[in-house]
Amino acid sequence: MPAAARCVVWGALLSLLPGASVGLAQARLEGETLEELAFDGLVRVEPGAVEAVLSSRRGEAFSRAKVGQDVRAIYGMGFFRDVKIFARARDDGGVVLTYVVEEKPAIRQSLIEGNQKVSSDDIRDVLDVRPFTILDESKLRGNVAKIKDLYLEKGFYLAEVEYELRPAGEQQVDVAFVVNERAKVQVRSIRFVGNRAFDDATLRSGIETREGDLLSFLTGAGKYRKDAFEIDILRISSRYLDRGYVDVRVEQPDIQISPDRRFIYITIRIEEGEQYSIGALDVSGDLVEEKEKLLGRLASEPGQIFSRSILTGDLDRLKSRYEDDGYAYANITPLTRVDREALTIDLTFDIDKGELVYYERIDVIGNTKTRDKVIRREMRIYEGELTSASSRELSKRRIQALGFFETVEIRTRRGSNDKLQRVEVEVTERSTGTFQVGAGFSSLENFIFTAQIAQQNFLGRGQSFQLSASLSQIRQLFNFRFVEPYFLDTTWSLSVNAFNSDLSFRNFARSSRGGELLFGHPIDFIDEDLRFSAGYRLEFVDSGQALLNAIATRSPLFQPLDNSGRISMLRAILSYDKRNDRLFPSKGMFHSVSLDISANALGASDNRSFQRLRASARFYYPVFWKLIARLQLRLGWLNPDSDRQFAPSENFILGGIQSIRGYPPFSIGPERQALSNSSGRQDVDPFASDFVFIEGGNKEFLANFELEFPLVEAVRIRGVIFIDAGNTFGQDENFFYANGRVRGSAYGPEDPRFFDYASLPAGLFWSTGFGFRWFSPIGPLRFEWGFPLTQRPVTDDASPLFQFSIGNSF
Repeated sequence: MPAAARCVVWGALLSLLPGASVGLAQARLEGETLEELAFDGLVRVEPGAVEAVLSSRRGEAFSRAKVGQDVRAIYGMGFFRDVKIFARARDDGGVVLTYVVEEKPAIRQSLIEGNQKVSSDDIRDVLDVRPFTILDESKLRGNVAKIKDLYLEKGFYLAEVEYELRPAGEQQVDVAFVVNERAKVQVRSIRFVGNRAFDDATLRSGIETREGDLLSFLTGAGKYRKDAFEIDILRISSRYLDRGYVDVRVEQPDIQISPDRRFIYITIRIEEGEQYSIGALDVSGDLVEEKEKLLGRLASEPGQIFSRSILTGDLDRLKSRYEDDGYAYANITPLTRVDREALTIDLTFDIDKGELVYYERIDVIGNTKTRDKVIRREMRIYEGELTSASSRELSKRRIQALGFFETVEIRTRRGSNDKLQRVEVEVTERSTGTFQVGAGFSSLENFIFTAQIAQQNFLGRGQSFQLSASLSQIRQLFNFRFVEPYFLDTTWSLSVNAFNSDLSFRNFARSSRGGELLFGHPIDFIDEDLRFSAGYRLEFVDSGQALLNAIATRSPLFQPLDNSGRISMLRAILSYDKRNDRLFPSKGMFHSVSLDISANALGASDNRSFQRLRASARFYYPVFWKLIARLQLRLGWLNPDSDRQFAPSENFILGGIQSIRGYPPFSIGPERQALSNSSGRQDVDPFASDFVFIEGGNKEFLANFELEFPLVEAVRIRGVIFIDAGNTFGQDENFFYANGRVRGSAYGPEDPRFFDYASLPAGLFWSTGFGFRWFSPIGPLRFEWGFPLTQRPVTDDASPLFQFSIGNSF
């Protein structure tokens, strides 16, 4: 009998899945060898993709049960509307299975309709429906949910979204997402019921959801998001648990919509329960040190109000202590016993220290430019050593302090067995190189031109390289600087500096050229953040006319300023650096003390032979939110070997954006009443005009306090408010005491030029002001307005005084 005559349809298998029809051969085909698989109706889907999901295989025995599984598997691919399977016997023996399918249509395009308040681009950003892909309605439903979530985030609590399929040619459809935005819903009120320990305002302050107000269009307050509010419920519970209310229950909120469907009113019911304190406190199990020492590490104390946050911190502290001894997987369980009559909770930390754990491998990832060794040499954990949580934290701080990375994360996971641990150090690099050419205008310096090539991580080796030039009316500076923090791969540092500068003070100019060589080394036996540096500086200096050709003072009668000299100096610096970031610090401190000795024995000129001592302390503290407080204190003392010949250009003179803002540059210091001598006469010109000559002092004090806060975080613009105070003092004056200094004394108190420095509070000039800083791609830019709080008559002490600078403050 012909094979075609033996072919029949098994309608019984139609019930396998809706829409599937199966034609199968006579029952005697069961068990015969399946020789061939054929596919009909495939257009976009490859036969191999379908065959991969089949349980029926060539060369195996034909099975009706497997055919049923095949129907389910093909439908499960999501690409087909209908599936039919036919079986027939071949003339030469064996079975042929033919799979006849009808593919779902392809998506030609996706449309968005009905949206007005939310842009189509914003909606498309959350969609994953792509043209020319096969229609998958479950995926479309998922995209509808994404659009609804987007509208919820933007405050459209009642928005409705659905999709429509529109035929668009043979086997193609357009998918239209139709939006009914409805009115934007705003949270009108959030009230609490049952709260006694905290008032409504306190509970509202701790959650993200805010009540709407007139400024909601600016602040974004009034938005309701279900997922965010669920987290808010946890925040409310945490506030109670941190105040000892361990039985607190915060119910799901009751949300009501106003009749006009514009506002929602939220009511949260709270069952506070009783407040509990800590009773007995104990540790048990495997103790690595005396019980009293372990208890001393805890922030929890008997009699203290119970706090879940403090308890979590105690667990972390104990775990870190055990991990510092190598017990990385110590199991610490807080056992509690609640006394509901006494309202106390007894706490026992039961400790199972487990096995000692060693570092198996330390991997560094994320560094595309920075070499591994630059990161590894800052780490204080090593492969093969016992684990240590404090050493990992120290390593993270040291890597972050390099200033080369936006983020540093150190993660751990189990190694190849339970006694080994793997460490992954992941960094995100920041741009550390700048190439800049710029020009600007300042009220103080007029036209400013700057050019700089700088790299804080030169060639990824951790070296610092800078070549810069700055030109303006009062300064011309050319500088080259190179720093190798690990010279020849040792713990010694090398700093090389070469410069050529011309700087105009108020009454004279200082021109210098020279170089400096410094070596440094950490003082490890005390603290590795404590560093001693020493070196040599050679500087050739010319100081002379700037605004005037010469100066004639009343005593002595004549003092020329056209004096040249040479500084040949030994320098020693002791520094202590605990900043979290050397480029843009926000936490920590930096202190330094330097001693400079320029002497004839070293080749220095008589007029530049001196000893100079400087000390500075800088503090950086994150206050709250993203507000950063900064404080700098600076002291300076200069001892010239010859008062008569010593050049005023080496004295301390303050004023300007780098010291006391609000005052003109180099305008604060001991003064002399002087006569100009532009004619070059060798005696006092009786027709010469008089002026105030600022010669500077041998002592200085400076204090700067700043509060810095973000303004436009997307482009790294931050605002700042500040208070500055400082002064310089002469040989016959003490710190904070300038009573002997009087301006205009030759004319008496009635003269408008008269100013008694005894009126200065604490003998200091004070100023305040504000500004903003832009951490631009070409470097930090500072724009600041200073208001001098003590103004001298007939001077440039204007209010306010705008000043501009390139570079960090301190």
